[in-house]
Amino acid sequence: MTIRASVYRRQLFDMALLIILAAVVFGRIIGYDFQVNWDDNWFILYNDSIRGFSLEHLKTAFSSYIVGSYVPLLTLSFMLDHALWGYNPGGFHATSILIHTVNALLIYRLFYRLYADRLLCLVGSALFLIHPVQVESVAWLSDRKTLLAMMFFLLGWEGYCRYRSATAGKARWWAYAASLAFFALALLSKSIAVIMPGVLLLFDFCFYHGERRVRLLDKIPYVAVAGGIAAVTMIGFSTPEGGSVPYHGGTFLATFFSMLPVFCRYLGMLVWPANLSAVYTPTIHHSLDGTVAAAALLLGVLLIVSVLLYRRERRLGFWVLFSVVAIFPVSQLIPILTMMADRYLYFPMVGVSALAGSGAVWLRDRIGASLHKALYGLLLLPFVALSIASFQRAAVWHDSLTLWSDAVAKEPNSDKAWEVLAGVYSAAGNTIAARRCYERGFRLNPLNTEILQGLGDLYTEADELDNGYDLLNKLLTIKPTYVTGWASLGNNYMKRGNYDEAEKAYLHAHDLQPEAMQVVALLGDLERVRGHLDQSRAYYLQVEAKQGGNFDVAYHLACVEAMAGNTQASLEWLDKAFQRGFNDYSKLYEDPQLLSVRDNSRFRELVSRYFPQ
Repeated sequence: MTIRASVYRRQLFDMALLIILAAVVFGRIIGYDFQVNWDDNWFILYNDSIRGFSLEHLKTAFSSYIVGSYVPLLTLSFMLDHALWGYNPGGFHATSILIHTVNALLIYRLFYRLYADRLLCLVGSALFLIHPVQVESVAWLSDRKTLLAMMFFLLGWEGYCRYRSATAGKARWWAYAASLAFFALALLSKSIAVIMPGVLLLFDFCFYHGERRVRLLDKIPYVAVAGGIAAVTMIGFSTPEGGSVPYHGGTFLATFFSMLPVFCRYLGMLVWPANLSAVYTPTIHHSLDGTVAAAALLLGVLLIVSVLLYRRERRLGFWVLFSVVAIFPVSQLIPILTMMADRYLYFPMVGVSALAGSGAVWLRDRIGASLHKALYGLLLLPFVALSIASFQRAAVWHDSLTLWSDAVAKEPNSDKAWEVLAGVYSAAGNTIAARRCYERGFRLNPLNTEILQGLGDLYTEADELDNGYDLLNKLLTIKPTYVTGWASLGNNYMKRGNYDEAEKAYLHAHDLQPEAMQVVALLGDLERVRGHLDQSRAYYLQVEAKQGGNFDVAYHLACVEAMAGNTQASLEWLDKAFQRGFNDYSKLYEDPQLLSVRDNSRFRELVSRYFPQ
């Protein structure tokens, strides 16, 4: 066997170990549900464009924003999932686990290309794979955009390495073109990939220092691609879902002071990943107090150590610089909504993993060969501990209730955690628990618009109409373009029997977002209650044409046709409602709108077929 074949077999063995490790640590996620109370509903369940590959769906994917984000590659990946699995969440989760595993394998390849040291490659890629801070990006389907961005980022980096190592010829420029293409795909997955031109510039300086090759001109196309896609991405911030985000604490200085302890907390999470949460509530510091000063001192010491490391070994210093550059987009210099999150460490983990692998090599090279086996056994211990921690952390993501119950336990001062947990309880029909959570969150932050709407809706449903009206008006004063807020206000007016004001509220919501079919359905409900059956039918048919498959719409059309005396049409729509999953047996006999069809033999035959018990 040749030396090259032997090396190749060892690499395959290492990669097989990584795949097995990924299956063991993350495999349980395949049995988990969508996080329907945290963006999975918007990115997957309500996203019509993922329902099959078509020219129209592709156009929608590349021309629309979801929750203020421009992520067409994420939508394309969900299209593929839907084509393979329908709406089975297990298939979606399997794809995310696969992409994360591919990223670990690409990191192994990158490290081997740069160092050709098996221990460094295996330690570094395994740490990236199984560190607990990675669980969020793997288990939360809506954050697959981070996984995709990393995959294309690494492929683009590999293409650039091939371009730099080639001497001349078409192969060199094909590698360069492939690198640019993968960079564009990374940006179309998530804007975090915008760091690539800076990373490649540092990479040239640290790994190719002294070589007389152009290091600036070949970065210009990367900057141009980044600028073009970034311009499209920034438009999302002007959409109703996006919006501008003020500095945390109200000023740049308050945000800067507050982020220094956050950076220290990130360092602690990397070393001791305990008490991880879906949300965090960092303290806002408005002045240079003791906590901020201590954090600044610690970060200053680390900066000095990093400079000394860089001066001693430029290639090792690169990985420190990489992590700094990778954390920069979420450092709040340009404010973003979430101040701190596990997923923000996904990209910086590449640099951390390289440093960990280099540390393992440093230890190996400084002990005798007779102690190497003992060293490998010692290195195994932290990886076992991290694997167990990640396995346990993954369990928290089983469903929305387990995730947000954990979040309020870890971060009881987070109004966001109480808000989402309230939504979970509300969706499950537990209005008492939902109201308790909303009220807890409201005490923490009376300006949280989601809480104002959720609690306002609960008050409306409980016939506490004045309380609901006050909260919804407060909501719309804070955020006058909030579509669902106007819809909720319309519901409050509907409960009061003030149909004219309800219509005004619904139409205003529709004007703000004409594609929101939930608002069109509410207009159908209003006209049905008013007895304007032709208008009601038209609204429902509009929803049916846009979102076929909704059993509520089919049921309401059955009611409209029954009220209009169209028995045959009513029964046909009722049949469709049953086929789509309508299962409220008692409502069939209590709803006065179906009175005209209940004595029909076809009605009795349908009921006996779909409700045999």
